[in-house]
Order: sequence, then structure tokens, then C-alpha cells
Amino acid sequence: MNPVGRSALFRRDAGDSGPVVVPMVAANHAARIAGISVREVVTDAGALVSALHAAYRRYEYDGIVVFTDTVVEAEAMGCRVQIPADDDPYLVESPTARRLEPVDPEEVGRMPVVLAAIRRLVELTGGLVPVLGSLKGPFSLASFLAGPDRFFADLLERPDRARETLLVATDNQRWYQSAIIRAGGLPFIGDPVASGSMISPEMFREFAWPYIARLVEDAHALGVPVGLHVCGDTTSMLGHMRDTGSDFVSIDDIDIARARRDLGANTTIMGNVSTRLLLEGAPEQVRRAAERCLELALPRLILSSACDVAPDTPEANVKALVQAAREWGRE
Repeated sequence: MNPVGRSALFRRDAGDSGPVVVPMVAANHAARIAGISVREVVTDAGALVSALHAAYRRYEYDGIVVFTDTVVEAEAMGCRVQIPADDDPYLVESPTARRLEPVDPEEVGRMPVVLAAIRRLVELTGGLVPVLGSLKGPFSLASFLAGPDRFFADLLERPDRARETLLVATDNQRWYQSAIIRAGGLPFIGDPVASGSMISPEMFREFAWPYIARLVEDAHALGVPVGLHVCGDTTSMLGHMRDTGSDFVSIDDIDIARARRDLGANTTIMGNVSTRLLLEGAPEQVRRAAERCLELALPRLILSSACDVAPDTPEANVKALVQAAREWGRE
């Protein structure tokens, strides 16, 4: 990717062009507005590219997030996954094999679909638009591989076994992240199961932080920035998220004023317009929420949705989010 494209997402201020805005438009919302089934979009690289590029052109935001669903890597590593005709894929059963091993992201499961889409989107945008390649954080992937119930029991009762699963998950994600970077993408780590709504800050520090930090270290060694998103209430773990070394920290629907205080003036925040507001609110409400983010978090802000834009979100609301950034500061 052209270095200009990489750096544009992270500029402290955008001068005459206004603040950076990247709503998290994932495959399901893109599929809905493109009139393509979710199943086709998450299993076929051509359909994924068509949907995501159409959404990018329609909304005219500043970066493309290549995210299909949370179970891409888990499926490739042996989890049984259900892919409905027009809804998100979901975990059905964890692997039954006794020994888990990383897999080749260029060859196995739907990871090659994501990588092919990243390559093509980089080509279509001339390397001038940041293309963020989503990958799961090791904590979330480990929970899928072990089975959520067993994994959480292991964290409390058999931490050594939990760490073994985390190491395998991390090895797989290091390989996948490298492939994302080779494809021209910027790694965007999402760790939804590591949410503050599910685990304590102490547990995050012990069982999520070290493995995310390793991915961040790898990305920096390859010369690219990397982002981190953790779903839910992360108020109590913002410092730990920052300390992973991530170049930008994506926050869900939490108090952005407190997030700015806790993260400090030098951390780039991504977020955090409520996805529920985007789905159910009016454009003017979305605009006011976006303006509050801009007021409280600039200059180090990537204006975005708090999490993935829901499939049925009205287009007018996403456009209102983008327009708030475009018109910010104009008299």
C-alpha cells in the first residue's frame, strides 16, 4: 500500500479536508445495501469486494473495514460454523481434535476470501485508501477453539491449559496478520470476548493483553500501524488497551470524555457513535452524537460507529455520521 494511504487514517488533523471518518461498515450491512445475500458476501471474494466497495463509494468515508464475521479463523482451525442465507455466521461446535494447530491463511477456510478481498480493494482504491483487515484477538479465538464454557472455566481453574489455547490462537493470528499486511491491509484486531462486560480488568491484563501486544509488536516490526477494538464496556480497561501499543483504540458506546481522559491526549481514539442510535435514531440525532465525539476527542480521533453498523441501519443515518465530519469546523 502507498505510504500516503497508510498515514492518512492517522493524521492528527486533516486540514481543509476535515476529520477522518470511518464507520465500521461490515459485510452484513454492505450486503444489505448492495442487494446481495450475506452468505454470498462472506464466502465469495468477488461479492465481498463488490459490497464493501459499493458501500465505500455510496457513503464516501475515509477507509474500508474488511470484516465478514467473528468466526472466520475459528472455522479454519476446525470449529463447526453455520452460515445462514442472510444472517451472520455463528459458532456451532468447537473442534474435537485433541491437538490444535495454526493453519495456512492463504489456503484454509474463508481466510483466503478475506485476503483476496483486501488485495482487490487496495487495487481498486489505488493504494490511497486505508483498507483495514479485521482479525480476532487471541482471547476471543481461544474461547471459540476451547468452547466458551470450558475456556472460562479454564481461566479460573486451569489457567495453564487456557494459556496453551491462547498460545495456539496467537500463533495462528500472527500468521494471519502477516498475510493481511502482505495483502496491503492494516491489521484491525477485534477481541469481543475480552470485553469489560465479560471479564475483569485484571483478567484482561493477564489473559488478553500479552497476546494482543505480541500481535501489535509483530505489526510494528513489519512497519505498519495496527488498531484494537474491544466490544462492550471497556471503561475499566482503557489503560490496558492503550498499553498494548496499538496505534488507535476503538471504543464502543462508552463515555468518550472519560475515554479521552483515561487514554491521554496522545492516543488516537476510534469511535464512538452508538450503533443503536444509528439503527433506531434520526439523522439529526446521529449528527449531534458525532459532533459530540468530534468536540471531545479531536485532534486524535477517527470518527466512527461504536461497533459494526447493523444490517438494517438507515442509509441516511450513516450519511449523517459522515457528513458531520465533512462539515466540522465550517462556518
